[in-house]
Parts: sequence; C-alpha cells; structure tokens
Amino acid sequence: MNTKDLAYFNQLIQVKNFSKVAQEFGVTQPTITMAIKRLEAEFQTKLVLRDRIHNELVVTPSGEQLAIHAQNILRELALTQQEITHLTQDRTVLGLPPIIENYYFPRVAAHLQAQGMLANLQTLEGGSVWLRNALRDGRADLALLGSTAPLSYKTLVAEEFDRQPFNVFVAATHPLAKRKRIYFSELKGEKFVLFNSSFVHNTAFNTLTRRNHFRPEVVFRANDTHVIMNLVAANVGVTFLTDIVDQHRQDVVRLELLDDEQPEFISSIVTRTSHVLTPTQKQVLAVLRATLGDD
Repeated sequence: MNTKDLAYFNQLIQVKNFSKVAQEFGVTQPTITMAIKRLEAEFQTKLVLRDRIHNELVVTPSGEQLAIHAQNILRELALTQQEITHLTQDRTVLGLPPIIENYYFPRVAAHLQAQGMLANLQTLEGGSVWLRNALRDGRADLALLGSTAPLSYKTLVAEEFDRQPFNVFVAATHPLAKRKRIYFSELKGEKFVLFNSSFVHNTAFNTLTRRNHFRPEVVFRANDTHVIMNLVAANVGVTFLTDIVDQHRQDVVRLELLDDEQPEFISSIVTRTSHVLTPTQKQVLAVLRATLGDD
C-alpha cells in the first residue's frame, strides 16, 4: 500500500473535492482518482461515492472506517519521521513552560554546559498543555511539564520532581495587598488577568472558582508571566500563579491561600514511551534527574 494514497484519501474526506485535493498536493486530479481506486481495490470495497445529482461526495461506512485508521497511520508516520530526524541529527528538543524554564532550567543549563552538552540542546517554549501534545507528536524529545494531578498517559512517562502551591498576586495599591493570606472566596467580584488555555494554571483556577461558586471576570489572558505581572501592577486585575513565579518587584504583592485541599503545581520530567533516546538524549535526561531530583 502506498502511504501517499492514504494521505490523498485522508484529505479527500475532509474537503470532499478531488480538484481541491489535487491542488493542495500539487498533482493532477487523475492522480487522486487513481489513488482512491487503488485503495478500493486493496480493501475490495467502495470508499467514496459521487452523487452527481447533488454534486456531492459521499463517504461510505467503509470509507469512514478507513479514515479513522488512516489518520492514526499518518500520525504515526509523521511521529516516526520526527523521531528519526532527531536521531540522525543527534539533537535534543526540550519542552519548557515559561515558569518552569525561569525557575528550574538555569540550574539544569549550568550542569549541561559543564558537560559540554548545552550547545546541542534546543528548547521549545509553551504552556504545559500545548507542550504535552508537542511531546506526543514528536516536536519535543523531553519536556518539563506542570500539572495539577500526577500525569498518567499510555504514550507518556512522567517522573515527578516537585510540588508547589498556587498563590494570588495583587497590585501593591490593591486593598488586599495589606494582607498576607486570604481565602479564595474573597476574590469574588475581582477582575482577573490569567494565562491562556494552554497552561495548567487554568485547571487549578477553575477548580477553586467552582468550589467557591462564582464565575470569574477574566479581563485579559496572556502567555507571558511578565505581561501578566505588569498588568497586575497596573491594577488591571489580580492573578493566580504558582508559588515558583520569580518576581522581585515592589509593585506586586504575593498572597497565600488559606483554603483547605488546595490544588498544587506538580512539576515532572516527561518522555514519550515510543521514543528511542539517543546517547546524548539519555545524558540530558540523566542531568535532569540528577539536578531536579534534589528539589
């Protein structure tokens, strides 16, 4: 079976137009038609039907079944290509959320540099939710991820190395700034500046808002801690971040939460179960374990 035929078929059932598929792949329309015929001969069934009266393309039940497997096959092929590329280039791509990168990575980088390994390391930044998917599809080889519960996935292996509480941050001029500790329920009616949806902070935040029975007013979302802190300092809103946020500024005040059974920010070293690590990647993993395991 030609995997290119599967790629043509997969796109065809998405757009349901032979001409568009041909244009997207830069081939002729008969090329797409022949690919579908080869697949139908392979599986001895009709995969698509042309309804010329309504000018529509109808996917048969057999086509729908193949579509599910085709997507999985193409995804696995793409992952294989990514992994082999990284293996042949002996490159390590490490996924790092910004807060984890600022707090933990400097120590890791120092050890990697001492062993002459830092130059061959490439980092991929993003929220932990987004990076989890990047690790699954091969864009990253290793990752340091945050979560609010221990990570448990068939395709990923997680090694927890730290847990920290979440805090509330307010402007120094905010009425709550005179306090050191508050209950989350006291934030009802406040405006919030938060991370975007690719960060696990939202999971912890939503847990507490549901528990305290209020719908928060989120006035702005960002993917940069400094932007959020600047907005908090300007009293645009308050924010909810993990305790490891590195902030040494006089215009923002950190408040601890008094709530029972608070969610925690769990940091883990995460790898992909299907990935064969290169010797260099194994060394990077060893440095991560040795450095972060001391926390």
